[in-house]
Amino acid sequence: MHIPSEMLSGAVCPVSAALAATGVAASVYALAKTGKVPSALKFSLVSATVFGLQMLNYPIWSGISGHLIGGVFAASLLGIPAAILSLSIVLLLQTLMFADGGILMLGANVLNMALLGAGLGGAVRAFLIRKKFGESASTALAAFVSVELAAFALCAELLASGKGGIQIFATLIGVHTALAAVEAGATAALCRIVGSEDSMAASRRSYIILGAMLVAALALSPLASAFPDAFEWTMESFALLPDAPNFAGAPFADYAAFGGEGALSTLLAGIIGAAATFALSFAAARAFSKSAARL
Repeated sequence: MHIPSEMLSGAVCPVSAALAATGVAASVYALAKTGKVPSALKFSLVSATVFGLQMLNYPIWSGISGHLIGGVFAASLLGIPAAILSLSIVLLLQTLMFADGGILMLGANVLNMALLGAGLGGAVRAFLIRKKFGESASTALAAFVSVELAAFALCAELLASGKGGIQIFATLIGVHTALAAVEAGATAALCRIVGSEDSMAASRRSYIILGAMLVAALALSPLASAFPDAFEWTMESFALLPDAPNFAGAPFADYAAFGGEGALSTLLAGIIGAAATFALSFAAARAFSKSAARL
């Protein structure tokens, strides 16, 4: 679902960037104001695991792949404000290090996957739990909704850019409904294994499981599907996918380390990306904690 360069145009990029920046700033303020800042280790592990999970493209059907967003997964473990920041860090590094998404599209990607995916998706989960739905059912439904929200936002952004129509939007929503179903099942299962925000705080075992998930995701990354993701496939089908490169300065473009190809190159790129995500998230969490202490 990462939007490539030149996919959106006009006022869409600056407006989405402004909305994304406002949402991220509000999340930072909420963390500092409430003081509910996750530990640096917890925040870093969740962020790195989301990065690893997003590397695992899986085939939906012939010629199309998808990957988890992980927004509701992060929200269930970190709380909504921290989850928004976690996804934003992942998306930032994916853009700058791996050319995964256009640099001018970063605002829209953060809006769709962090603010809507983690933020609104996490809010849906919290609402359902308050209404006495089961935790697993609430998590699954919220994860499903989070993907559909991101897909509808993507359709709106394309429409505002003068691209698309009923047939394109129907195709885009249709293929993302399949991804939403996978996101629902996978998120409920992963959260069941790791535990909720409260149970993770009291259990070192959850940290070990989360670390094992990260290692497993990185180990499996060379086996990820090479098919275009659902968004790229849809745009290609309607001859709307631009040829422009995403970010020429990315050192590990297309998740290839040191200009190499093959499984080892992908594995090394994944390890480097996870380490960078962990390090930046750790530093950010420490900064959030200091800000909360001052307030």
